[in-house]
Amino acid sequence: MIRLLCPSPKSFSVRARLEANRALQAHFIAMDQDRFDRVAPDYDAVMVRFNTRVGANVMGEKSRLKAILSPTTGLDHIDLAVARRRGVRVFHLRDQGGLLRRINPTAELTIALMLALLRRLPAAMESVKAGRWQAADFLGREAADKTIGIVGYGRLGRKVARTARALDMKVIACDTRDVTMPRLVERCVNLDNLLQRADVVSIHVPLNDSTCGLIGRKEIARMKPGAVLINTARGAIVDDTALLAALRTGHLGGAAVDVLDGEHRLESGGHPMIDYARKHGNLLITPHVGGATEESIEKTDMNVLERYLQWAGITGR
Repeated sequence: MIRLLCPSPKSFSVRARLEANRALQAHFIAMDQDRFDRVAPDYDAVMVRFNTRVGANVMGEKSRLKAILSPTTGLDHIDLAVARRRGVRVFHLRDQGGLLRRINPTAELTIALMLALLRRLPAAMESVKAGRWQAADFLGREAADKTIGIVGYGRLGRKVARTARALDMKVIACDTRDVTMPRLVERCVNLDNLLQRADVVSIHVPLNDSTCGLIGRKEIARMKPGAVLINTARGAIVDDTALLAALRTGHLGGAAVDVLDGEHRLESGGHPMIDYARKHGNLLITPHVGGATEESIEKTDMNVLERYLQWAGITGR
């Protein structure tokens, strides 16, 4: 019987786990990266999300691995070149446009992080929990009449733009592709122009060779004083060191991120972004929960699992 390993059971829906257990010899066992690297080569398939890296050591010559199931659009946690070379099939969401158009949580989180940052909600809540009730200590800023600059006007960028318009924000966007933008979204000629004009900059590009380090020291310096940065895409798109420097000097009014560069290695040590956020209220960090809703997890899990079962010829067992 086909053996499947999932090293992070809590990251997957109950329905997907039940279906995998019905159709396969599925092992849902919480484990760290080191243990996964040791045992995964003995399985026919693995089911992973961002918190597990699938590299060359898992797909070696003696590995029996034939498929990787990753219900994600980002695939930087998988060595795709090795997978192609070894003939390992990767089931993902990049080509599932019909499904993705019905998946909203990352766009919702983007807006939530922006509002939490502008209105200083986490600090206000902590103040109440500490026994204080003083609104004057937490004067925030409104989203209305601010300009949001969307970097990458794809599926998520479009969703964020629509919600921002409903909040009476002015929306500007840039994209290297020739994408159509509606009348109420202004196309910027380039990234520099967007950074200079936006009160809120929101990142919605995939991580690749051209976007790694896209927002660095020079780009952050071009942003308006007091502007805020939201990143729900990938950590490596923004230079952590440059971002922290701009937060310390006050050049940026704040930042909110759902992703960190090197987040796969957080179990083995700290992170300068987290260290800073512990002591400063102008940086909010969430643990890559962009797509983590009950509804979206079940839909995406079942999509990749059902396609894998069909490919493996065991649908309907």
